[in-house]
Amino acid sequence: MATKSEGIQRLLQAEQRANAKVAEAKKKKQKRLKEAKEEAKKEILLFKNNQEVAFQDKMAKSQGYGDDYTAKINKEGQVEAAKLNQALEQNQGKVVDWLLDLVSDIKPEVHRNYATTGFA
Repeated sequence: MATKSEGIQRLLQAEQRANAKVAEAKKKKQKRLKEAKEEAKKEILLFKNNQEVAFQDKMAKSQGYGDDYTAKINKEGQVEAAKLNQALEQNQGKVVDWLLDLVSDIKPEVHRNYATTGFA
């Protein structure tokens, strides 16, 4: 009987060692999972920061382009206004003289509609 109890004791000890190894493996697995999660969080944070920097750069460039475009349009508008002002200065006297000539040079004549009706 000593051998039976001895065999049972061996089996119990083997089961305990197996349980200990399984528990240790579970702990190692949990530790690896935790480390993997932390590493993944770091990588995600790094990626997110890189994308944010790239986005800010694109926004700065696009806003800079908008400012350049606005400045270009404003400059073109000022050039066009200067041309119109120059044309006004050059032709203002001519236009005023032409209008005064039209107003002051009165030629009395019968209106064409009145002349065709035969009342005159």
